Amino acid sequence: MRIDNRPETKEDSRTGRYTIRTWWSGHGKQLVSAVSLRTKDSRDAQLTIVRELADGGRTLILAGTLKITGDAGTWTVRRVWRKR
Repeated sequence: MRIDNRPETKEDSRTGRYTIRTWWSGHGKQLVSAVSLRTKDSRDAQLTIVRELADGGRTLILAGTLKITGDAGTWTVRRVWRKR
């Protein structure tokens, strides 16, 4: 995974062709990825994923937002993994 904010085009069997850019946030504490793709019904979609460490590196927090052109709503997900 590149983390220099340059776009990289990839292809996956589930999502098809997509473009991803990944960079560190301004304060350097979050790793952000922006994915542009087309849905199976040919609508443009933007997925944004933010990862950050908490608790001195013992917890990984992932937050994702999916916005599909033509949909009024936004899909969100938040996952937390704690080191035991």
